[in-house]
Amino acid sequence: MKDLKIAAKKEAAKNEKVQEKKSTEVQKASTTVDEILNPSADGRIKKLETLNRLAEKKTKIDRKLDELVNFNASNDNSLSRMEFTGDSSYRFTISNPVTIGKLLGQVEQELRELKGQTEKEIIDFQI
Repeated sequence: MKDLKIAAKKEAAKNEKVQEKKSTEVQKASTTVDEILNPSADGRIKKLETLNRLAEKKTKIDRKLDELVNFNASNDNSLSRMEFTGDSSYRFTISNPVTIGKLLGQVEQELRELKGQTEKEIIDFQI
């Protein structure tokens, strides 16, 4: 009989802990909902700053992609040359049009992916 009482007390304590955990989660969720539905002025300003940073990022990516597309359109591949410069003033130059074309194709693909990711971040962002 004592074993049954001890087991019942343990089960009751366990159920109480579960209920406390659930109520804490509900309180956190309601706080988050309140922050979204009724944001403070400071919260809105911070989110606006974040949105502005995302907009700047998108503008830079768009500009670089446009520059690359225009470069590719105007380039006749006859006298192409790419040069990379490191911090220590070391330079690496490529003049093979096939290699340059592959590199520029990869760069364009990366910029398009970044553009898509940034657009999604901006669309999904909530003020």
